Amino acid sequence: MPSILQRASALLVIAGAFLLAGCASTPSSAPRLAALERERLLGTWHIIANVPYFAEKGKVATRVEYIARDDGKLDDLFYFRESMDAPEERWEGIAWPLDDSGTRYRARFIWPFSTEFWVIHMDDDGQLALIATPDAQLAWVYSRTPQIDPTRYAAAIARFADFGVDTARLVRIPQP
Repeated sequence: MPSILQRASALLVIAGAFLLAGCASTPSSAPRLAALERERLLGTWHIIANVPYFAEKGKVATRVEYIARDDGKLDDLFYFRESMDAPEERWEGIAWPLDDSGTRYRARFIWPFSTEFWVIHMDDDGQLALIATPDAQLAWVYSRTPQIDPTRYAAAIARFADFGVDTARLVRIPQP
């Protein structure tokens, strides 16, 4: 059984990794993102695919819901199941805009750790959105419906590749 000191050291290493990831600066060669009205991001989005971080791995039937708050921030609710027949679980987070573009946000689920994400594309009809971290290491395909047309998915993957996402790392998320 690990000692208290060993457990504390492991927690500090994990916390340090999150802190470094959360403090990563925006690359100087950042693409110009098209401005987006915040209201278009609000509501429920099914996560069709992602380049997951450790806490998302193995989750199914995932979706996020963004709800506007009076203070200008968003409630960032993440719903998931461990398997299709498991009960739905929810993590509660908060997201806030980093500028007036409507495309750059910082999200936090566990204080003091946060990460920046960008809405790198939203289809004109508001039914598909592509989200990524500025370094393109994490990415999410959002859809207003649990399933999307294969042609639309292929176009989304091509946009991710243009942004610098390693699309071979994308994982399709089983949806009901």
